[in-house]
Amino acid sequence: MIPTSPQSGFTGRLKKGLSFAYGELLADIGVWLLMGIFIAGTISCLVPDGLIEQYLGEGIMPMLIMLVIGMPVFVCATSSTPIVAALALKGLSPGAALVFLLAGPVTNAATVTVLIKILGKRVTAIYVAVIAVISLLLGVSVNYLYGLFNISVTGWVQGVASEEHGIFAMAMSALLVILTLKSVLPGLKNKHRHPAKPGDAKCCH
Repeated sequence: MIPTSPQSGFTGRLKKGLSFAYGELLADIGVWLLMGIFIAGTISCLVPDGLIEQYLGEGIMPMLIMLVIGMPVFVCATSSTPIVAALALKGLSPGAALVFLLAGPVTNAATVTVLIKILGKRVTAIYVAVIAVISLLLGVSVNYLYGLFNISVTGWVQGVASEEHGIFAMAMSALLVILTLKSVLPGLKNKHRHPAKPGDAKCCH
């Protein structure tokens, strides 16, 4: 019988997985996560309910606007998720939210600049165009399905939010913030001492 090392058993793998999830992974995405939560909280507090729906309307227009906003701006998938949830709570259509989530992280200016150097302008233009078209098609499809089944994304988000005011949820949120800061702060100190080179920034896509 082949002896099992401590690290190859279930306990060892579990310990290794938790160490990665709450160590290296949080160190990589922690800044973006905190940034997204902060922006989402700001939107929730300052933007009146229904304002986005009132000015952007429905249909394809809000999707095009979110596409134009998301494509040139460097937005990480980690930070865009809470931001989009807050926008949906304020009246953004689910299709427009999906367009921002799909197109933003993979077509931002930083990514496109790197792709131009590697693949060339023509291939990069095709890449961006395909992402944009597919995102819009999926956005239209999602809006159609939500309308077909009479699903209210605003009601769904509000329902989830109303369940997160208990002591357990608040304690877990505080614990997540503490673990995130614990993972992020040492990296920020090292970057302050040794400034990162362009392209060294990490983000979860």
